[in-house]
Amino acid sequence: MSQPEEDGGYSEDAVPLSILSNLRISKVEENRKSGEVEVVVLLCGHEISLDYLIAWCKYCLKQNKNYFTCPRFDEGKKQICGVRFPYQVLCQKAKLTLELKEHFEERLGALTAAKLCEYKPCPGCQSYVERADKKNLCVRCTICTSRTGCTYEFCWNCRREWKGPVISALTCANDGCGKQEVSPRNPLVLCQPEFKRDKLQKEKNDIYPMTDKNPARKRLALLINNIEFLYLDDRVGAEKDELSMEKLFEGLGYTVVTLRNLSAKGMDAAMRDFSQREEHKLSDSCFVVFMSHGSASGLNGIFNEEGDDVFSTNDIFKHLNTPNCAGLRDKPKIILIQSCRGEDDGDVYVQDSGNQRLHTEHREKDFCCLRSCTPDTVSYRNIEKGSVFIQDIVEIFNQYAHQDHIEELFRKVLKKFKETHRRQMPCKERTTLSKRFYLFPGLKFIA
Repeated sequence: MSQPEEDGGYSEDAVPLSILSNLRISKVEENRKSGEVEVVVLLCGHEISLDYLIAWCKYCLKQNKNYFTCPRFDEGKKQICGVRFPYQVLCQKAKLTLELKEHFEERLGALTAAKLCEYKPCPGCQSYVERADKKNLCVRCTICTSRTGCTYEFCWNCRREWKGPVISALTCANDGCGKQEVSPRNPLVLCQPEFKRDKLQKEKNDIYPMTDKNPARKRLALLINNIEFLYLDDRVGAEKDELSMEKLFEGLGYTVVTLRNLSAKGMDAAMRDFSQREEHKLSDSCFVVFMSHGSASGLNGIFNEEGDDVFSTNDIFKHLNTPNCAGLRDKPKIILIQSCRGEDDGDVYVQDSGNQRLHTEHREKDFCCLRSCTPDTVSYRNIEKGSVFIQDIVEIFNQYAHQDHIEELFRKVLKKFKETHRRQMPCKERTTLSKRFYLFPGLKFIA
């Protein structure tokens, strides 16, 4: 929802062609007024909607890969396909915008350049700059220099505007330059070994088991963030939520799969593929975050005009339940949903006053879902800071995840909304956790 608030503006919520020859494009008709939706058929035979493919390719580039793999679940092999495929034929045959083409080409060019020579993005304009003299940390950006009319130089080490001598410099005069860590301190408070040991000794049978923090552990978090829509207002400020959640999850030890701008069909396919990832077998939990426009019927896809591109939140649970996601069986699955659920205000005026034997399992268990608002109400987003829901979750987790289990963290989020956000109230839904889920950030397992 887009609406002004007292504290700010709020909103409702170039590669060789030889490696790009394994894609062919087809189209399928959709019963929607937006017309045809492009579907890409990979050489491995898997079909994938164009919006999902673009989001997946962007994610691969974000992981510093200059190649792509098929993300679809292979029914025959009973695993994620993973067949490598090239990409630029997509840019040629699919109707990509100029902005998308520039994004892919610039990122692929930067990845290629990084393998051949020393390139880093300039902190002033984000253009990639080559360091010609490897003995000099002072690097000049010709683009910033041309734009400003003044010489612009930055430090290769800390990537801040240059301070100090320029010629044959071995260090700059910025505070912290040369130290191992020059970026802002992670606000996530880490758990103390004594606290974890005490909890496990007293409540071990009531706490979900945690996998050792080691390279073999494969925690995954899926983050789907719809920002740009064909018929609805863009969700300005949602980029802040995405960055905040990525930083939080990475601090908690999760590898984040971030996908932007999906249709309902793309969201459903991405959820299904995520549920079949092999990494879940080596994980102890997962997080799934959806951020989009929404209504009482579900989450809007990027093509939604009159309710014809809507993803049902029930399908999130369906894809991750006991029969459909064996890798996460008996493991906590935490779902966060930032979206509107209707058009009503969230406030009202009131007068004060172990073996292979067959056995039965619960179809749906070990879930905990927190939604940004109650049914039929709107959810607010600040166009500069992001949504109050996501930002408050990040703040509460950073401060208290070292000592509180997940449901207590959610209770603190609700309490903050009650005290500071009078027009919106999050709510828990379909919570089936049978034990306490502690994140124990920063610590290894203690027996």
